[in-house]
Amino acid sequence: MRPIVLTASVIVVLTSCAAPAPPAADPAVERAAVERAITQWFESGVAVVDTAVIQRGLTPTFAILVDSVWYDKAGILKYMASLPSLVGGPFTLRYALTDWRTTVLGDVAWTTFRNRAVLTPQKGAPVPFDWWETVVLTKVDGAWLLDRDHSASVPK
Repeated sequence: MRPIVLTASVIVVLTSCAAPAPPAADPAVERAAVERAITQWFESGVAVVDTAVIQRGLTPTFAILVDSVWYDKAGILKYMASLPSLVGGPFTLRYALTDWRTTVLGDVAWTTFRNRAVLTPQKGAPVPFDWWETVVLTKVDGAWLLDRDHSASVPK
């Protein structure tokens, strides 16, 4: 009987000394962090073709489907780097991200939003774009990173 009592006592002591679980993150704060990560990725990376910023915002397994064309991480970085030559030189690109529908569940989040952009080539007329995007992110070392993106043009 004594070994059972001793074992039970040890279990009770060990479980009572365990570190408390970290407090649950505030859902509103996490949703805002997810939306901020995506906004910064577009504004500080894509809009200025900063491939280092673009790459830092992506998981190693990132994949994107843009109007039925798949790109992996290396492919989207190559495509983004080629934007100046595709539009015939320097350009400005402005984004307006709206209509967020964001859900966070632990270290995974998903959101759908409207992405309206205007690309203005140095020589040429502005070109408007309008997409619905759905993005899945994972939290890695405290940072929200894009893992999947589906971007579909809004019919005119």
